[in-house]
Amino acid sequence: MLKKILLSNKILFWLGTIHLIIFLLLLVYLPFNKTIVLGINALIKPMKFALSIWLYSWTMIFILYYFTDKKKIKTYSWVAVITMCFEQVAITTQALRGQLSHFNISTAYGTILFSTMGVFILIITLYTAYITYHFFKQRIYTLPFAIVVSIKIGLVYFIVFSLFGGYISSLKGHTIGNVDGGAGLWFLNWSTLFGDLRVAHFFGIHSLQILPLVGITASKVLSSTKALYVVKLFAVIYLLYVLHTMLMALMGLPFIKSLNH
Repeated sequence: MLKKILLSNKILFWLGTIHLIIFLLLLVYLPFNKTIVLGINALIKPMKFALSIWLYSWTMIFILYYFTDKKKIKTYSWVAVITMCFEQVAITTQALRGQLSHFNISTAYGTILFSTMGVFILIITLYTAYITYHFFKQRIYTLPFAIVVSIKIGLVYFIVFSLFGGYISSLKGHTIGNVDGGAGLWFLNWSTLFGDLRVAHFFGIHSLQILPLVGITASKVLSSTKALYVVKLFAVIYLLYVLHTMLMALMGLPFIKSLNH
């Protein structure tokens, strides 16, 4: 069944697969890369984005599989391909050049690239909102209701916290209380000394995966009524948690404080 769902949208399937391959290639090259950006190996950022795009692509395959308007699905998929490929190419090439991709307004090229990335992300976010609207309007679902609700809430959270990424961009940095860079968590590189808005953005957009997983699990082990209750309760708790991480960051407090400071 999983194979059938994945192959139901070959556009997003290959978008995700290619980015998984990109992640693995960058992982192999990582020890040999000597370029440093903001104190860490420059390849870390494109690796994180490649993983994120892979997860996004395959998750959307699952969601769109249960969407009845196939024409809208194909259009959305191609918009996603154009957006995500541009993002990945921009981030990777800038990393290999030892340059920032985000918040880079030091040169005309950097400014244009950063602005264009923002425009593309806004387009795919608004298109996701459009798709979500039609998913809400859909009358027939071939899924347990608890899973449908978990997908709907996950999509709404994803849209809201994608737009929150636009707010971060308007600040020209993600660190509150200091400039970007410095001590951070392994791989994620979230600041361990100051507030980091990327934490709330990360947990917010990945509700797209987390909430449907809760819905699927609850539907397998509980009655439909109890599963729906669990989904709604978890959604509220999860939102409060994400908002808590956002408030911490805005107050200049790190998600996890460094033990050395």
